[in-house]
Amino acid sequence: MKKRFFVSLPATVLIFIIHFFTDVPYKGYLLFLLASVVQFYGGLDFYRSALKGLKNRIADMNLLVVLGTTSAFLYSTTVLFAPQLLPPEMRHLYFEGSSAVITFVLLGRYLESQARTKASDFMKQLISLKPSTATVVVDGKTVKVPADSIVKGDMIIVKTGEKIPADGTVVEGEAEVDQSMITGEFMPVLKKKGDTVIGGTVVKDGFLKIRAEKTGKDTFLSQLIKMITETQEKKPPVGRLADRIVAVFVPAVMVISILVFDIWYLLDKPDIAFISAVSVLIIACPCALGIATPVAVVSAVGRGAKEGILIKEPSALETISQIDVAVFDKTGTLTEGKPCVKEKIIFNETLLLYAKPVLEMSTHPLSQAVAGEIPHSEKTVEKFVSVSGRGIKAVVDGKEVAVGSLDFLKSVGYKIEESTDRTHVAVGVDGTLTAVFILEDSLKKEAKQVVQFFKSGGLKTVVLSGDKRYSVESICRELGIDVCMHSLMPEEKLEFIKDLQKEGKKVAFIGDGINDAPAMSQADVGIAVTGAQDITKEAGDIVLLKEDIKLVPVAFRLSEKAFSVIKQNLFWAYIYNIMGIPVAGGMLYPIFGILLKPVFAGIAMSLSSVMVVLNSLRLHYTSLEE
Repeated sequence: MKKRFFVSLPATVLIFIIHFFTDVPYKGYLLFLLASVVQFYGGLDFYRSALKGLKNRIADMNLLVVLGTTSAFLYSTTVLFAPQLLPPEMRHLYFEGSSAVITFVLLGRYLESQARTKASDFMKQLISLKPSTATVVVDGKTVKVPADSIVKGDMIIVKTGEKIPADGTVVEGEAEVDQSMITGEFMPVLKKKGDTVIGGTVVKDGFLKIRAEKTGKDTFLSQLIKMITETQEKKPPVGRLADRIVAVFVPAVMVISILVFDIWYLLDKPDIAFISAVSVLIIACPCALGIATPVAVVSAVGRGAKEGILIKEPSALETISQIDVAVFDKTGTLTEGKPCVKEKIIFNETLLLYAKPVLEMSTHPLSQAVAGEIPHSEKTVEKFVSVSGRGIKAVVDGKEVAVGSLDFLKSVGYKIEESTDRTHVAVGVDGTLTAVFILEDSLKKEAKQVVQFFKSGGLKTVVLSGDKRYSVESICRELGIDVCMHSLMPEEKLEFIKDLQKEGKKVAFIGDGINDAPAMSQADVGIAVTGAQDITKEAGDIVLLKEDIKLVPVAFRLSEKAFSVIKQNLFWAYIYNIMGIPVAGGMLYPIFGILLKPVFAGIAMSLSSVMVVLNSLRLHYTSLEE
């Protein structure tokens, strides 16, 4: 498609230059040669598709392209090589018309097909999440082996910074595991003996000995790949309005052209019969119908890029206006995806200063968030010990400091009466509880405005998150979300979307993580927000390119206006043809003596295309504000 377009485009430009602006020797023959390249190389796929359609008794856009361009091409060829067959007033060339139609329609097909060429790259990125090697225990010794060679029952060693190569069960050790790619949780999860782990997740801190339970195509990651592939394949193609129109329009034009010829021939007007029949075919040439969608899409994509929005899938322009439910991921979409201190209870500010250098030495995201809340102090740290998934201990200028959960402080000898289910960090110094910090994922400042946009439009709002109940419900209450679901795995998010669709709902999914990709692929419209990992961007129909979630409403408004322009274009092109065909057929000749010759039919056809282009360009200037 790309090669055919980029050969046809310069050839068509040359045809127009030679036709309108130059007077060179062998002008007609040069036009014929260039037009032949466009007609039979650029338009080859249209001929193939039209023939297949005819075999299946389907009259689609391809047949209309072939019908109109071939008529103009053959008519022009007759004028060039056998002018004696036609009266002088009928000797006009239409090579520029046939070539322009093919080139414009090729552009539209090329743009629409681009979004579908990403599948192989998409799968490569998913597969790259799998580690290539693994450390396996063999006869009491550790051996590096290809990850693909692991079988059920193998004992695997995974250390800090390494990916877990297979789904399995922890048999020894403790470690914090980053499962954000699966659940969307921004916090690492403590894994200990008896816990299950998922292949592809990363050990952030600690050591695990794992017994492999699922390998190869049975692993969670492999099932995730399969799930996304299936949802993409099941996604129905958007019905092309132009094709639905021409399914009736094409046979009608053919019948009208034949009837026009027969009527004038029976009236003993063979010259008028031929002129009128050809004029009907030329004025019905689908230039305006053919470019109605692609030119509007090009204009919408250009405006979107200017606003920081990438429209990857043109079908979203049609679907977005039908959305009933807006579904959000939480972490990284409505929230910043990092912990911040929401509340702090300080019992002794002086002793708290001893915790500052200990917190700064830790790489744990909770420790880093709390460290920013304590004033700097020059103190010496000794005997620093990190207990994976629980806390840290150290001696600071002779004082023993413990930082972690309240349960951790209890385990190292502190008498603690307080308790909380909320994410927290407790600080103890020399046996005294010094402070407790409550942390939550911070809400993006634009989130309320975005949710309100959907609610004001009558859409139902839903949050699907892999995060813990308290964190998710807190965000939902603050935003006024209608339905709040927590602790979900990717397949559960996918099933939720499917259930909504079974109820007849059109669903938009807005997310940013790999765990969102299956649900985003299944949704009628998927929007990948800023920071979205590459895999999610491939799954999304629309990608936000700027760090601003307020672009979600802008993307909706742009899509709705673009689809409105497409419908206007199709309506104009269709009505224009309905009005022009009777005139081309000679309706005005008996009354006013007006006969639309082929040359003027070609001009009229071009004018309809100009109107379509001008209407599409409005998208560059239309307001996208509320």
